Amino acid sequence: MNIESPGMPYNFSDLEPAMSRDTLVFHLLRHQRVCFDRMSAMLRGSELEAASLEEIIRVTERNPSQHALYRYAAEVWNHNMFWLSMRPGGGGAASGAVGEQIRARFGCYENFVRAFKDAANMHFGSGWLWLVWRAGSLEIVTTSNAGTPLVRGDTALLGLDLWEHAYYLDHQNRRGAYVSAFLEDLVNWEHANRTLAELGGAEGRAQRPRVTREVERVHA
Repeated sequence: MNIESPGMPYNFSDLEPAMSRDTLVFHLLRHQRVCFDRMSAMLRGSELEAASLEEIIRVTERNPSQHALYRYAAEVWNHNMFWLSMRPGGGGAASGAVGEQIRARFGCYENFVRAFKDAANMHFGSGWLWLVWRAGSLEIVTTSNAGTPLVRGDTALLGLDLWEHAYYLDHQNRRGAYVSAFLEDLVNWEHANRTLAELGGAEGRAQRPRVTREVERVHA
């Protein structure tokens, strides 16, 4: 198997105080790496053993008999996107091409923030909140459980984990406080701008999100 073991592009304590070291340690070691280990065990000796993570997700999502493997693989991919969607010293209003696209789609950054928070609050149960590029425009979408925009043909610019394990240690059951901390102190608009640039900007050509290249720079 050629899929890299999960890691983060920063140290566990680098996002404090917005996100605690304990949350990142627990999240990576008890959730993402458990999914990775179970995925690896299921892939061993199978016809998908040499496939990329993206290929595994696309193939298994279409096959009900492989949905357990799909869920583990999708959670690994989703978490990779989550780590890249944050950075030390992040947060604040979007700049660059993504900032321009937000103003074109939502009118202003404040409207985007309201829409983003509303989508998080209205999502029932576990899942993910995404800012995606779809058909030449930005969209805010949610997916349930391990759902991923990868199988919808969307390109994820940002991903926010809405499972309780992402925020319970820091915020208990206050999902809204967690989303606010993400937008105000953590969100990585530089990554969103790089991803949009790789798509050709406003032309929005559908290409694979480049996750692995950055996640390989890990300081766990």
